[in-house]
Amino acid sequence: KPAGSSRSCVGTCGNMLPEEFEDELTCPVCLMLFTDPRTLPCGNSHNLCLECARGLWRSQAQPFGCSITCPVCRVSCNIQNGVERLPLNLALKNMVEKLEAAQKGKPSSKKTHSKRKFRCDVCEKKPAIMECVTCVVKYCEACLETCHPKERAVFKAHVVAPMEPVSSRECETHEGQALSFFCTQCGVMVCAHCLLMGSHIEHPRVSLHSAVMDKKQTLQMAIDALTTKHGTVLDFTQRAEAAIQSMESSCRDMRGQVESECLELQMRVTALQQKLMQVIDAQEREKRAVLMGQVEGQRQRLSVWTALLERAQQVMNNDDGAVFLDVDTHKLDKQLRGAVDASLAPPVLQTVAPGLTLNMAPLRDAVTNMHFMEYLVPAAPTDLACVECTANSLLLTWNCEVKRDDRNTFIVQQMDFREGCKEDEWVEVYKGPGRSFSPTGLAEQMSYRFRVSAINSSGKGAWSAPEVFTTGVPRAPTDMTMLERTHRSITVAWTGEPSMRSRHCTYIIEMLSSMSAGYDQREEWQEMYTGPSRVYTATDLSPQQTYRFRVCGENCVGRGGYSVVNNFTTAVRTDGDASQQQG
Repeated sequence: KPAGSSRSCVGTCGNMLPEEFEDELTCPVCLMLFTDPRTLPCGNSHNLCLECARGLWRSQAQPFGCSITCPVCRVSCNIQNGVERLPLNLALKNMVEKLEAAQKGKPSSKKTHSKRKFRCDVCEKKPAIMECVTCVVKYCEACLETCHPKERAVFKAHVVAPMEPVSSRECETHEGQALSFFCTQCGVMVCAHCLLMGSHIEHPRVSLHSAVMDKKQTLQMAIDALTTKHGTVLDFTQRAEAAIQSMESSCRDMRGQVESECLELQMRVTALQQKLMQVIDAQEREKRAVLMGQVEGQRQRLSVWTALLERAQQVMNNDDGAVFLDVDTHKLDKQLRGAVDASLAPPVLQTVAPGLTLNMAPLRDAVTNMHFMEYLVPAAPTDLACVECTANSLLLTWNCEVKRDDRNTFIVQQMDFREGCKEDEWVEVYKGPGRSFSPTGLAEQMSYRFRVSAINSSGKGAWSAPEVFTTGVPRAPTDMTMLERTHRSITVAWTGEPSMRSRHCTYIIEMLSSMSAGYDQREEWQEMYTGPSRVYTATDLSPQQTYRFRVCGENCVGRGGYSVVNNFTTAVRTDGDASQQQG
């Protein structure tokens, strides 16, 4: 065993090659060849390096304590005079020196740490050849088949990797020590001596393999996210190019129609033909410029992302895991994340057909008045809002895009607000060119639905989304109830305006303690909450105390009436509440 007695090592080394008994001379703490080996008084004569013993002393010894735990047999060792007084194992020291001398005489020898082999964590005899990253356990070939069979369902999702060194670099501080850990606090690779006696004592750390796997996973997520964005933009460019071809085809068809009509009226439509061609060419240039501008912008973005993805893929294909922890890879990761976070959704590809048609209805002698006529009807009006409100009137405004040179005519319809309304209940209350309308003669404290549509010479457009507006101040809330109470709080709720009207209503709840005199006077009431919610929790109250609540609604017209005053009492304070408050 790596920490076995010196007699067992001496008895076996005579029949073993240097490479075979190297594990017998390995410290169980730093997993390197013994340096100044000392024997622990654990009863099993286990050994470890003096520096490793000092590290265990600093990390395990309690104030005024004088014991450490053997890293092999886990027996507590009583050390009265400190680790420097532990007996030196001269036999092990001499054997290590001979092994190092034998290794130096070989021309193909490598550093000691590169030849070290891990032992199986199960049998602790044979060298480990595979490691389960999920279980963090190393297995030899026999133990892997018996203790971790991949055929079992519980182990199918586990990741088993060969036991290969993640990095062959050495620690710059401790000569000959392999960088086998990653300090998560400092973000650097460290050796075992750095964790035991260096500047990273008691720092959180993970194995170098785990750090590389985490970094790979993070980088892979960034690559996947950018790949998705890349595919979205690529799909947009392909659809845009197809739209350009369709637009060009439509323009060719339009030109053919214009030429056939103009050839019949050659003498009278020569000047008109040029005019029509100019209109078509202007439409084509405008829409081509818009689409080509979008395509060019997305192509530039694709070029930058392709370069980032190629560079990231090169890093992913690198066998040296330590590359993932270099500064350049960190910058690449930030660039990938920045590209993903800063990337915007591609612009929506709109209809790019010219949208023009020839009107041949007029007589041949009126050919000079022939021109294109857009067939698109007006879009649905937007931004329908109430800018003024009185007790029995409203002032409505809206916006609408003009599709043609002629002005739009707007239609406003009205309906009483209630559940289960039908399409035939809408009543037309306005028709004209204006973009504002004030319905009058409305009932006070009543809600109405309104919608608007636009008409031009091509036809009637769609209706806007219905909006609900209310005249006058809100009604007084009703049905105030207590939902929950404790010895320090009371939660109340009430019934107010309907859900569609509540967007324009703010509730004000007031509270008064029963201990206050003259609670019917307004100045005694304390305003506790102002907002759209119809539930409120009053806190910091006294136990077993009665409080009075009332609520009113307020909108742009003014404040409505108050609800009926309701009395609610807090709960009795229990022993559990008192102990919880003291804790």
